[in-house]
Amino acid sequence: MQQQRGRWPTPVACRIKGRALLYDLEELRAAAHGGSGDVRSRRRAGADADGLVTCLSCGDRYRSLGPHLARAHHMTAAEYRAEHRLPATTALMATDVRAALSRARTSAMAEDPELIDRMRSAAPPQQELSRRSAESRAGTDDLPTVRAARAAAARQTLPAAQRARRVALEAQARAAGYASVAAAIEATRHLSSRAAAARIGISASTVKRWRRRSEHS
Repeated sequence: MQQQRGRWPTPVACRIKGRALLYDLEELRAAAHGGSGDVRSRRRAGADADGLVTCLSCGDRYRSLGPHLARAHHMTAAEYRAEHRLPATTALMATDVRAALSRARTSAMAEDPELIDRMRSAAPPQQELSRRSAESRAGTDDLPTVRAARAAAARQTLPAAQRARRVALEAQARAAGYASVAAAIEATRHLSSRAAAARIGISASTVKRWRRRSEHS
């Protein structure tokens, strides 16, 4: 999902910082079965207005740089991005070419339901894919365009995640018999944080955080 952020809905909460995102199930299903075949990711376009992509190594222009890089410069797309300090998500082919490939993949999966399973079985383990992804991003994480994009995404998703987290906490406190989280924290202040957490049904770290917040308010 991180590689196709434009396709998927905004997460409503984060259970583990940066790793376990929670989504609305209906929104997720709608996105998964959209099937329009259009390019919906936020992968930064590398093509100019006329649809051609300029090779920064030699100045030649192509619909897709991949074959040219391998044939003329003997380098991979990752090596090209690293050499020219391009974000790891910069697309190296024209948008309409990517859209055509997306439509072809969608059509192939619709005609052959077992195709996805075969693709998954042929893919490297998730741990290896994560390692490769981290390596490809490492060289461009400090680029201003990358940092600006991440900051914008954080401004959009963090408030929603915080609201969802607060709603979940309030519901848990009411289920435990308290009027609110604040009331539950106050009523269990005589207990250890672990005991209070067990009584309310939340984590001990959450109890500690709320206690510190009330002490400074």
